[in-house]
Amino acid sequence: MRRFVLTSLLLLAAAAPLRAAPAPAPEPVTAEAVEAALHEYVLARYAGDEAAVRARVHPRLARRMLQDRYWGQESRQWLREFTPDQLRFTATPHNRARLDDPAAGRAGITVFDLEARTASAVMVMEDAVDYVHVIHFDGRWLVADSALLPLAEVGAAPPAPTHDDDEAVARVVRDYGIGFYEKDGAKVQGTCHSQLSKRTVESHESVDFNWLGSISWDEIAILGERFNAHWGFDPARARCEVEVYRVTDGIAAAKLTGSVWFDYLHLMRVNGEWRIVNIMYEGLPEERQEKA
Repeated sequence: MRRFVLTSLLLLAAAAPLRAAPAPAPEPVTAEAVEAALHEYVLARYAGDEAAVRARVHPRLARRMLQDRYWGQESRQWLREFTPDQLRFTATPHNRARLDDPAAGRAGITVFDLEARTASAVMVMEDAVDYVHVIHFDGRWLVADSALLPLAEVGAAPPAPTHDDDEAVARVVRDYGIGFYEKDGAKVQGTCHSQLSKRTVESHESVDFNWLGSISWDEIAILGERFNAHWGFDPARARCEVEVYRVTDGIAAAKLTGSVWFDYLHLMRVNGEWRIVNIMYEGLPEERQEKA
């Protein structure tokens, strides 16, 4: 009888539904939380911990680096794209940033600005300066965009930011914004590199997850033509505020605040011309929107 009771209890336990572990609380939308996430990412690179690096990177990472050589020969400048697959090198000897003492590595992190779902920041590491857009995705801060400036040698002093190109960068960003009000799709598209990545974090009240919506280089010309046909803003009066956060050796981080939206932008100077390469955008909350 005792064996029967024990067997019955075991069968009941096996049939009982397993309780899922409670979901971790969403990380706060604060500059401190963004900085902590990026610091975790930097230490994981130094430790050669691929899993920890991936835990702080969106699977659709858009990473760009300016190149001026091809097959070992000098060439005109072009953008090299990196894929998330290449994060596998983190745990290999090819990761030149690996350190015996990860905590001793350089981790200069500056958060330029923060909005509801997006932040603009820069990481100065032992082997690179990395301008990033960080997104609040499914409750965690993840690197989604990267404009990478490798250093010639690990541990080398990073190039100092300059203001020589601030005006040129601001002009490109302003032309981009004004093009939307003027319904000039060619003008908008002309400020962007053909390898443009423009995205936003999407959500819906009917589901409990986020996804990335994207706009291609081809599509942004159409958006430029149609945006103000819908909104009807006066091009001479509509808001087009530009902030240039930092410019370092051909890479810039900036922000455009328009009438009903904002863009965080990465720009690169390619063959002497500044072009927008990465954008993360959000619609502004109603209380911050301009009226047409």
